[in-house]
Order: sequence, then C-alpha cells, then structure tokens
Amino acid sequence: MRSVTKGNGHYQLNQRNAAPPATSDEATAAWGNFRHNARTRDLCFAEQFGLCAYSEIRLDDNDLGMHLDHVEPKSVNPSRTFDHGNLLLSAIDDAKKRKLIRQDVFGGHYRQNRFSSIEFINPLWPDCRRYFHYASDGRVEPALGLLVSDAGKARYTIEVLNLNAPILVNRRRRWLEELEDAIDDLIDDTVPFALFAEAELCATNGRLQPFHSAARQRFGVFGERVIQASCRNCG
Repeated sequence: MRSVTKGNGHYQLNQRNAAPPATSDEATAAWGNFRHNARTRDLCFAEQFGLCAYSEIRLDDNDLGMHLDHVEPKSVNPSRTFDHGNLLLSAIDDAKKRKLIRQDVFGGHYRQNRFSSIEFINPLWPDCRRYFHYASDGRVEPALGLLVSDAGKARYTIEVLNLNAPILVNRRRRWLEELEDAIDDLIDDTVPFALFAEAELCATNGRLQPFHSAARQRFGVFGERVIQASCRNCG
C-alpha cells in the first residue's frame, strides 16, 4: 500500500459536498443519483498514478474494472459522501459481472462497510507502506519489527481488504518472480540496473507499474535513492 496525496475535488463534487447527506439512506440515494462520477474517477486515477489504492494492481490494464470507494463508508459517515478527500479508486467494478467467487474479491468491495479509524490502515495515512511486507510467494504480511499494536493494525487491514485473495496473490507472485529475476540479471551492471529501477519505480505518462510498494522493497536502499533523484511526486 502506498500513500495517496489528495488534491481538490472538481466543481460539481465540491458543490454537492457543500450540502452533504445527513443519514445513511440519504447518502446512498444521493451517491446513486450523482452524475459526475466519471470526473471524480479521473481525478483519483491521476492522484493514484493509475494504481488501485489498496492492492496496487494497474487499473487501466486489468480485467476487473474499478470503482470509487469511500474510505469512511457512507453508512458510517454520510457527511463525507461527496468529500474528495474521502474517495479512492479501488479495483473491481462488479464482482458478479466479473464472475469472481467471494474469496477472490478484494479491496473496497470486500471491505464493504467495515471501518475502524484506529485499526484500518489506508492510503490516506502518509506512512501506510511501513506496515506491510510483500513476500516472494505473493502474500502480504505485517512488516517485521512493528510494535504489537501496529502489527495488529496490519493484520486487520489485510483481513478487511482481503489483500491475500488467491487471485491477487497469484498476480503479485508472478510479477515479483519476473522482477526478482531481472534484478538478479542486472544488479552487477550499474547503469542498466539504474535505468531498470527508474522504469519500475518512476511514473511513465502518469502511470506506475503494478505492485509499486513490493517493487520498492526489492530495490532497497538503491531504489530509495532512485526515487529521490528521479521520480517526481510519486515516491
């Protein structure tokens, strides 16, 4: 999970947010009637460099679609229904249409209305990536060395987002296998390795490669130097 920096919402969203719903039912009806979600999606897509906020799969290059997710669900805090700062793009538009079994659903559609302001780590936290480790087998785990309370937050978040859904684990594992093989082949050639790190860690045409946080861990200190030197606004 990587941190997302939110900007300003577009005019229609901000206008609607000026008079927010007061109840869960009002929020559901108002959101369903809002006709400017495409502009909201475009803004979130750019802010997220084309990645799902929770899983980091590419939103423009997958077979699952995407949807706007409320970090604080409408049922929990209806007043934030049209708050751009509460909106993220998550993978999967319609689990039934995509013929996904329940265990393969992840992200906002799996979490639904579960939310804890204390336990739920989300991309609006500037330090969210420090809580997770991405294993070579494709699974995400609490990072080593966390406080017991922080490890509990990581486990809670992995569970409520189903970040170890089999479909997601398989895709993450295949990507990491190819990445690790390429790193092994290039690591002794300084210039090609640096160019490869830039290609994997920096945005191209406003898009990042999938599983950015996992790749960042693989490149270690060298990758951090590349991000600081070469990756504008996407570190």
